[in-house]
Amino acid sequence: MIRRLMARHRLAVRYWSAWVSTSPRGRQTGPRPILALHRTPDPNCPDCEGRGELAYGVQGQDEPEYSDCHCAPFLPLAYLRLPKRPAWLHRRHPAHDCWCADPACTHHEPPF
Repeated sequence: MIRRLMARHRLAVRYWSAWVSTSPRGRQTGPRPILALHRTPDPNCPDCEGRGELAYGVQGQDEPEYSDCHCAPFLPLAYLRLPKRPAWLHRRHPAHDCWCADPACTHHEPPF
């Protein structure tokens, strides 16, 4: 039921691992992980044809540049800040080679 409701109103929930926002006083807060509610592109939009981005370019350029369409704004309608990862969970040591039998092994050569 929730999936049908969100599809009818062109909404999607997205996870952002490092969102930087600005407080009302103009100070940046972040990067923080968030769950955000975004509006999806309009499938009947005559400008972007439902993709949410417009491709444009300059004569002589190899690759086109892209800009957002008016039917799919980038900023979320609402978001929920998630807690940061705890400091003890961050990896500061190189990962152990799972193919090596010695747990104190620190070599970097391939096993073959």
